[in-house]
Amino acid sequence: MSDSSMDAIRELQRALREQQRTIFFLRSQMVDHRAVILQNVARTEALEGYAANSRWGRFRPRYSPMVSLEMTHLGRRLEEREQRRRAQAETVDAPAATESDEEGTSSSSVPSNVQSTSGLSTGMVPVNAELISTQATPLSSRVNNGVPLPSNVAQAGASSGNDAGAVAENSVRTFGATIENHMNRSQFRLVREELAHRSIQHQVEQQHQQLLHRAERDRQEHIRQQFDEAEVLQEQLQNQEEQQNDENVDPRLHQQRAAQQAQYERLVRLQLRESRRFRSGVASSVLVPPPLFWEGDCVICTNARANFYNIRCGHVCLCADCAVAAVIQKITVCILCRAPVNGIYPYVR
Repeated sequence: MSDSSMDAIRELQRALREQQRTIFFLRSQMVDHRAVILQNVARTEALEGYAANSRWGRFRPRYSPMVSLEMTHLGRRLEEREQRRRAQAETVDAPAATESDEEGTSSSSVPSNVQSTSGLSTGMVPVNAELISTQATPLSSRVNNGVPLPSNVAQAGASSGNDAGAVAENSVRTFGATIENHMNRSQFRLVREELAHRSIQHQVEQQHQQLLHRAERDRQEHIRQQFDEAEVLQEQLQNQEEQQNDENVDPRLHQQRAAQQAQYERLVRLQLRESRRFRSGVASSVLVPPPLFWEGDCVICTNARANFYNIRCGHVCLCADCAVAAVIQKITVCILCRAPVNGIYPYVR
């Protein structure tokens, strides 16, 4: 075999190794991007679940210290407001009771002391006129010892209850606004996470498409260069054949060179088929390399000559050290064609 053919085969081997490295890099990039997408999706789902549980009351949400303090003050204000309301209701009911008692006393001509004694004899509660007159006086006109209050003081006392109610209502509105603001922030956070997730997914798709286009462009350029080299080699072989015909060289040497040319053309066709399959989305591991791999460098370390082959497919692709390592690591498939390994044997040249 001529040196030019051997160099061409080595170039093809290097091209195959570069292709495998590129595919491995693309797959690693896809795995990294998928991991980022899964993390964002998990975080978004957790936020959505938190919002749903808070909305339906499945667990008690944790509020900030400011909100907790506001809730405590609100409870106290509501209790004070309820107490004032009950006190006002009792003061309103007291004059009505005294009026009914006065009607009963005016209808009878018996003196008050006699009526009290008759009440004791019959088991009824005695009536005190001073208590009735005091209870009949409105709350706004009574003070200690029965002295009436000024009108402005009475109005201020009446308005104090209204002010407390207004403060309680304002507290309720403030608390409602705080809760609504908290829910709005949670919803805004969910929307922001969703937009970030979509942006990252769009960037991943763009990077993936760019890597695929770049790899396809590099592959086409490499194949174009290989075709150019093949044409140059074909012209050289034709010139050599013409020289052989002119010089009447040995026919066996002519057959050997023809076999080398056929082998090289076959390798070029395999490269073209591999490029077409890669363009259609088929992985490179399903491609079928040539059944006969010509002797050269080791495909693993590329530092020594290949002296061992697989008996199943016949690929001479391992040096002595790499063959021993393959046996120790129990490699079950051929490195080039993925054919089952039935045994690795030394190749005798």
